Parts: sequence; C-alpha cells; structure tokens
Amino acid sequence: MSSVVAVRFAAGVVAESRRQTHLAAQPEGPFPAAWRTLCGIQIPSYVAEVSDHPAGMPCVRCMSRLPGSSEPELER
Repeated sequence: MSSVVAVRFAAGVVAESRRQTHLAAQPEGPFPAAWRTLCGIQIPSYVAEVSDHPAGMPCVRCMSRLPGSSEPELER
C-alpha cells in the first residue's frame, strides 16, 4: 500500500454520527471515482472530504486494519 489518507463523508451528506474518519490508500494517479476504505465501505469522491491528517471520530475497523502495527495482542 502506498500512503494512507483520511476520508470521510462531507458535512450535510450523512448524519453527523456517520461521519467517521476512514482510512484509504492514496492512489498513484488521479483521485478515484470512489474511495474504498480499509474497512470496506466506498465513499464517492464527489461527497468525500480527503485529508493527510485524520479529523473527527476514527473508524475503529479501519484503524485495526492498518499494516505494520508493532503492538502485541492483549492476552484474553
């Protein structure tokens, strides 16, 4: 995966409770028609806010799918 960007629905498109900040791979070429996030949802580019820095509530599923986590798993 190349660099990772933060993507979320723009204000007014969905309810505030659904405006989590998701993570997606930054494409090499032009912006895609829709951003496919690490948790599997697709956010159309015309309703997406894209940033290099996360803002707002993070998507836990996206965060758990980040590659290269060096934290050991908790014992259960």
